Amino acid sequence: MDDLESPRSEALCREFRRSRAFRQLVPMEAGIGWPLPVPVVQDGVPQVYARLPLFALRSDPAGGADIFPPFATAALNWSTQRLVEYSDLRFKEPYRPRAEWARPIGRFPHPAVAGLTTQAYRDLRSRLFHLYDELFDGLARGRLPASEWSGQFSNLLNLLMEPSLLPYYRQLAPKFLRQHLPDEG
Repeated sequence: MDDLESPRSEALCREFRRSRAFRQLVPMEAGIGWPLPVPVVQDGVPQVYARLPLFALRSDPAGGADIFPPFATAALNWSTQRLVEYSDLRFKEPYRPRAEWARPIGRFPHPAVAGLTTQAYRDLRSRLFHLYDELFDGLARGRLPASEWSGQFSNLLNLLMEPSLLPYYRQLAPKFLRQHLPDEG
């Protein structure tokens, strides 16, 4: 794959952000988290969906941004890029106190990437999205990527994942994250 080619998973996020559904459902300051694969087999045919966690991100004039808990997820069909599900977590989890949704849970950038230049961060992010493309394409064909893929993917995901979002991602995709970011505790 040509490194200059934009990763398909990154384009999926970008196009979803530009979509009418996004504008109607999601606040402008929302961030889109790393895609989480949702493979489903229907009538013997594997279908792959990208689940996108959505969270509020409030920029700080001094630099960086406050990160808030994911408030929703959107699932898009990998093949068609069609939105197939929007789930408001505030509705699905009414037992959580309202104040919990309104408090920042962390800061961007986190310490592991804070020293990177913007371009270096974008290059790493693009590489992670290329690895997501390999994963989604393989799952759509009913195969997992080669074993060397897993090490590269886990290392980049571990570096780029916002630590404050990790507990939420573990709830949204427990099996996937157990495989790629084993719990150290």
